[in-house]
Amino acid sequence: MSTRRLPPDPNTLTDSRAAAEQAGDDNTLQRLRELELAHAALPPVIDGARRSRLLHTDPIATTWEAWSTTGGQRLLLRCLRPNWRDDPVMRRRMARAVGCVTPSQNSGALSWHPDGDWPHLRVLAEGAMVVDRFPVEDAPNTARMARLLGGGLHSLQQLHDQGAHCGDIGPFLLEQPQGANVVWVDAFGTDARASTDIQMLAEIIADLDPDGLDPVGDLAREWAQEPPPTAEDGVKILVRTLASHLLSARHQLAVSGRRAHQQDRATRLAGMVRRLTASMSPPAGRFCLKATSDGVQVIAESNGDTVRGGAAAGEAVRFLPVVYSPDQGLDAQAARFLLRAWATKDSGDALAREVAQATLGSEDAHALQLMRWLSCMARLRSARLLLEAAHRPSKAVG
Repeated sequence: MSTRRLPPDPNTLTDSRAAAEQAGDDNTLQRLRELELAHAALPPVIDGARRSRLLHTDPIATTWEAWSTTGGQRLLLRCLRPNWRDDPVMRRRMARAVGCVTPSQNSGALSWHPDGDWPHLRVLAEGAMVVDRFPVEDAPNTARMARLLGGGLHSLQQLHDQGAHCGDIGPFLLEQPQGANVVWVDAFGTDARASTDIQMLAEIIADLDPDGLDPVGDLAREWAQEPPPTAEDGVKILVRTLASHLLSARHQLAVSGRRAHQQDRATRLAGMVRRLTASMSPPAGRFCLKATSDGVQVIAESNGDTVRGGAAAGEAVRFLPVVYSPDQGLDAQAARFLLRAWATKDSGDALAREVAQATLGSEDAHALQLMRWLSCMARLRSARLLLEAAHRPSKAVG
C-alpha cells in the first residue's frame, strides 16, 4: 500500500531540482522544469481567487488550492498549462468535467472559466480534503470512517455510471457532513477502470487507521490489495462488515459490565476537562510569530473567542484558517504549527518580524500569552482524548 502524497511545493522546487540533478534523474528534472514553467506563468490571483497550495499535476493542467478574495470560500482551481492555454482540444477536454457531477454537488459547485485571467476549471471545495487528516490525532472512529468510505463509494458509483473515472482521487476526496464526495476534474492520462478508483479510495481510508484498530480500516487495507470490481459491490461488502462489527461490539458491551465504575469515573473526568476547556478564553490580539527571509510570515490573531493563524505573504492575512473556536474546539495540527513557529522565531528574519509586529500593534509579551494558552489547550485536549479512550472497549464502537 502506498500513501497518497501531494506534489512538491513550488516554493521548494529549487531544492528538489538540485536533488534530482545530483541523482541524475532526468525524468524528474523534466517534470520539475515543466512545473516551474507552469507556476511562473500563472498569476497569483485568478479571477478573484488567490492561489495557494499545489495539489495535483498532469500533462495538461495543474490543480491548486485557492481562496476567494471576496467571500473567503475555499476553492480548487484546475488550470491549463501555458503551452495548452489556447488549444481548443484541451479546452474542450477540461470543459467536459462540468457535465459529470455527483448528486452531492450543487449546480454551482463546478464551473468552467475559459476567459478571464487564465482558462481554468473552478470547484467550490465544501469540506476538508480527507488526505489532510492527521491519522494519529484521534482514535479511529468506525462510524466516521464508514461514512467516508461509504460516501466515497457512492460518489464513485455515480461517476462510473456516467462513464467518468478519476485516477488519483487524493486531492479531490472531500469530507462533508453526509460522508465523502469525490469531485471529478477529468485528470489527463488516468487508468480508466472502476477498480483502480476504488483501490485509491481504499488506500486513503486505510491511511487513517495506521495501527489497524478499526474494522473499516482493515477492510480498506484488503481493498488496497484486491479491490472489488464495482463500487456497488463495495457498498454491499461494507454493509456486511459493519453488521459483523456491530454484533462483536454488542458482545463486548455485554461482558464489560464489571468495568462500569471505571468507565463512569473516566466519563466524569472527561466532562470536567471539557468544561474547564470551555471556560478558558484565549487572549485577544494580533501577532507576528515568525518572519522568514522570503517574506512569508506566520500570523496569529484572536478576538478573545476565535483564534486564527497561519502563513501569509505580505498583507494577505484576511483569511487565516481557524485554529480554535468554541463550537469546533482546537485544531491540534494547526496549533502545533503556530507553537513551532514561535519556538523557532529567532531563526527567521528578525528585522522583518519586528517591523510586522510593530505594524500589527503587538509585542512579544502578548504573543507569549497566546502561545501559553495554546499549549495549555493542547494538553487539555490530550487529557480529554486519553480519558475518553479509557472507557471505550479495545475495539472502538462507532
